[in-house]
Amino acid sequence: MEDYDLFGMAFLDYYKKTPHPLYLERDDGHVDEQGMDIYFASFEDFQPAEKKALQHVKGKVLDIGVGAGRVALYLQDRGHEVVGIDLSEKAVEVSMRRGVKQVLRMSACDLKFPKATFDTAIAFCNNFGLCGNMTGVEQMLRDLHRIVRPGGRFLASSIQPTRTKNPEHIAYHKKNRARGLPPGQVKLREKYRDVVGPWWDLLMVTPSEMRELCKRTGWRIDKIYRGVMDVYVLMRI
Repeated sequence: MEDYDLFGMAFLDYYKKTPHPLYLERDDGHVDEQGMDIYFASFEDFQPAEKKALQHVKGKVLDIGVGAGRVALYLQDRGHEVVGIDLSEKAVEVSMRRGVKQVLRMSACDLKFPKATFDTAIAFCNNFGLCGNMTGVEQMLRDLHRIVRPGGRFLASSIQPTRTKNPEHIAYHKKNRARGLPPGQVKLREKYRDVVGPWWDLLMVTPSEMRELCKRTGWRIDKIYRGVMDVYVLMRI
């Protein structure tokens, strides 16, 4: 299948100061514009929940979905060794051009690192759910348990899907439940310039779902910082 990499195109255009709007369409027709500012933000403009969670970072760090490199650059400046990964070739290019020292093109769903490589892993901006569904995310957590050292942390952000009064979202959750799916299981595609990408799945979890995932994969919830996207500080046990 053709590699559309529309997020990467948007990153690169924004970096070159020729931005265009990127839209995310859900399979029920709901459309949001995805701003690029958050991916290029300095620490002062990070979400408060992210700032609080980053206090728990220690040692060598894996940044899952490095994007334009905002988190990796901040942690590098604080003296951490950081490895960023992203499936987008252009995101890898942009983050390296912005100064991230170690970036690999790699999927969050196939983490090719030796055992106990990292002390901390991070997946901000809903990247916790990149593996698409409960099965995929559970496998990612198992892989992270292998490559994060005992006592290490995983900072995982997810929109709390049921914390909404929007009737479109509530109807979507109801339809999911009727099909036996989690309320935060969504199907999306990107629209950028005149290109429409393929559909892909994203999982957003409730706190109870996060607790169940942790129980099955060797993690426990240490802290939860509430925000636009909740950030869970998971401890590897």
